[in-house]
Amino acid sequence: MGAIVDLGAPLDYHLIPGAGLFTFIYIVARAFGKYSGARLGARWMKMAETVQKYLGFTLLPHSGVSLVFTGIVCATLEGGGESEYAVIVKGTIAAAAVINEMIAVILAEKGFERAGEITAAAS
Repeated sequence: MGAIVDLGAPLDYHLIPGAGLFTFIYIVARAFGKYSGARLGARWMKMAETVQKYLGFTLLPHSGVSLVFTGIVCATLEGGGESEYAVIVKGTIAAAAVINEMIAVILAEKGFERAGEITAAAS
């Protein structure tokens, strides 16, 4: 947990407004990959139809892993100095983390509900 806080704390959230297109592409590509990968994997493993349909939605929320990789990528890109690409990566991931933690959590909850794993009253 401490590593995630250390990596997330220095992200400059003022970069979020300028990261629009990259953030949109990142969120859509990541969501498509999570959903389609989970669906195909569940289909190949002959899992229940509810697992095939809704597992991908439950995988959408994130922050920790992307912050760890952001730290690694930015350290590599910067190589001792500030890089324009590192600024783009930081802004994109910061924006995606904020957006995903608001929207993807709701989608994950709906996925669990529709799969019959939780009831609407329990949420």
